[in-house]
Amino acid sequence: MSTTHPMISVQTVLQAERGEPLPILHQQHRVAGGTTIRELLRQAGLDPTVTLIESGALGLALHGQKAWLDDVLRDGSRVEVLEPVNADAKAARAERVAADRGRRKARFGAGR
Repeated sequence: MSTTHPMISVQTVLQAERGEPLPILHQQHRVAGGTTIRELLRQAGLDPTVTLIESGALGLALHGQKAWLDDVLRDGSRVEVLEPVNADAKAARAERVAADRGRRKARFGAGR
């Protein structure tokens, strides 16, 4: 007796520009439960995208959170392929705050 997985509905969102602006591409897919992101991308004919993700040239997220190619999809999953994040948002904000404080001290004096 073989077990079959129920079909689930998932979405891919391709947002990577790769040097030139491209429209954001949304696609709906029906796949078997237990399908991984890697399998979804390959079934969708996006083998070159898998290679770019593996090399680090593209980033991958699942509902806006960092994801891996071997993550298993659930019904309603949204897979996002995007430019890799090159900066730590928290560190970048801390740098901006420090620079702003430095400018204020220089402008208004160290006593304030």
